[in-house]
Formats: sequence, C-alpha cells, structure tokens
Amino acid sequence: MTFCLFSILGATTADSTEKIPEIGYILPTCDSLGVPLFVDGINVGKSPLQHPVPVLAGFHEVGYAPPQIRDAYVKKRLYYAIKKVYVPIGDTVRVALYFDHEYTQFKAIKTENKITQYIGLVMSIMTFFLLWQATG
Repeated sequence: MTFCLFSILGATTADSTEKIPEIGYILPTCDSLGVPLFVDGINVGKSPLQHPVPVLAGFHEVGYAPPQIRDAYVKKRLYYAIKKVYVPIGDTVRVALYFDHEYTQFKAIKTENKITQYIGLVMSIMTFFLLWQATG
C-alpha cells in the first residue's frame, strides 16, 4: 500500500529532482459500527477502520455526513458529523465522531430548517399585505 500511495502522490525515483509530498495520517473512529466515513468528501470505508488514512499534511474535513448534503444550514448544525482537523507531517491524527446523537438530531434539524423557511415566507407575505393595506 505504501508503494501505491507514493506513486499516487507523485513520488519519483532517487535521481529525480521532483519533491515527494509530505504526508500524515487520519484515523477516524466512530461510536457506531458500520457507519461510512469520509475524508475530504471521499468515502474511506466503514467504522471501525483497521488502518489510518494517508493524506497530504494540512487541513482536512473528516466525518460521516455524506458530501451530498449541500444544504449549508443543515451542514452547520451537524457539529459532530463533520470535523476540520490539521494533520502535521508524519503524524497520525485520531478523530472521534459521535453518530448516535447526531443521527437522531438530523431529522429534527431538517424540520427546523423547513419551519424557519415557512415562517419567513409567511412574515414576508404579511409585510407585503400590510404595506398594500397602508398605501391603499
């Protein structure tokens, strides 16, 4: 696996002038079994992972929320589903994710978002109606 990793990341022969990128590792853990885990939106397996995931050193997003969630309101409310971490060169960062709590809250968050949108719509309609009544 190490050979494949370096060839993917652009490793070269000893006589080449290209630099080998510096890597680190992420080991996501989850409180539930069989939960799909994502690093930077890429599915890296299901919990529990047997080996850390090699990544370039730097900032990464780790979580179990699939990248298909595009609603910014919902994404911001999933505090424990997506974590941003910094991976130093040559180090392994362990990331603890809590699935049970967030999963039960996911539907409530979506419902809360819809209710907020409906309330905003109703208030807008009422404002326009009152302005129309005041000018007429």
